[in-house]
Amino acid sequence: MSFINYAKLPFSFHDGWDELGAARPSLLKTFLLLVLPFSLIPPAMLIYAGSHHASLYLLEAPSGRWQVVASVFLIAELLTVPLMSWVVKTVASAHKIPAEDKETFLLAGVTAVPMWLSSLGLAIPSMWAMIGLIMLGLFLSASVLYHGAYSLLKMKDKVEAQALSFEVFSTGALVWALLCAFVVLPLVN
Repeated sequence: MSFINYAKLPFSFHDGWDELGAARPSLLKTFLLLVLPFSLIPPAMLIYAGSHHASLYLLEAPSGRWQVVASVFLIAELLTVPLMSWVVKTVASAHKIPAEDKETFLLAGVTAVPMWLSSLGLAIPSMWAMIGLIMLGLFLSASVLYHGAYSLLKMKDKVEAQALSFEVFSTGALVWALLCAFVVLPLVN
């Protein structure tokens, strides 16, 4: 999928989604071509921020600790996508919406992309710019989840898609907050 089509996902129920839904990539293909490459961005950005401007975040941990946290964070990210896929499937089932593992895993992976990209804010030596990019990433992830749930799960009611995405995003936001806490706590002296 082109970047142009991906950029349409948070704002449309069909642009980009129809192409993505028709492709029906396998779990392995979604993992190797989407989840794995994009999940490498936040750990790389953590290492970069730790070595270039950690004092901005009031985190003066040694560089070795930043690398360990980044490595464990990568593993946590890779575990979070299947967890969120399971959450999507469980919530869809509660709403009596049939959902296959391929669709829920794809939805979980695509929904995480704006959050992974928001970690690029760690390259900017400004706390407020970083916070702004993270908030933008959260907003875009919520929108991708809403539009994607409607499209990939072949829902007929946009209000039901909104309810489903709200339930899933609530869980995802909690997981995201725990991941952020995991990053900060080991780095605090």
